[in-house]
Amino acid sequence: MEFGELVKKFSPQIKHLAARSITSTSVIDKEDLYQEMLMHLWQRWKKGELDDKRDAYIVQSCYFHLRNYLRCHKEKARIVSLNEPIGEEGTLEDLIPAPIPLFEERIDDAIFIQQMKEKELTRREKEVAELLSEDYTLREIGKKLGISHVRVLKIKENIGKKFKKEMRKI
Repeated sequence: MEFGELVKKFSPQIKHLAARSITSTSVIDKEDLYQEMLMHLWQRWKKGELDDKRDAYIVQSCYFHLRNYLRCHKEKARIVSLNEPIGEEGTLEDLIPAPIPLFEERIDDAIFIQQMKEKELTRREKEVAELLSEDYTLREIGKKLGISHVRVLKIKENIGKKFKKEMRKI
């Protein structure tokens, strides 16, 4: 049997094994695991080790290879609290600088908002756009304007339709 035929025959089962082997803490995705099993299959096929084997044996071989692969390649991650003290420097939170918005980005935002106001927006769309630019949430905007947050979302979508290319951050 050619390798392409072998892959076509066993891909659904191998993909199922890959998806089933993913854990919630794993950084490896099912496509990586699928590729790993295909490599194992190819190496065994190339050596001629699969010629007289039954289908169940071949699938089981892929599964055992995957289990061994996962056992040997566990991700090593250490979860650290930002409040954990680190020597005399203080905590990690003290060492991480607060993000500072770039001046150019703020200027670009202001120019964009001005362009939006000058175009064919309704009064309500202009109000929503202004409040969105000030980082209000949909619920906060709804409260301020006396409308539901769902209506604010619809207005935001309408603005997006009018300004497909210009919409970046709103």
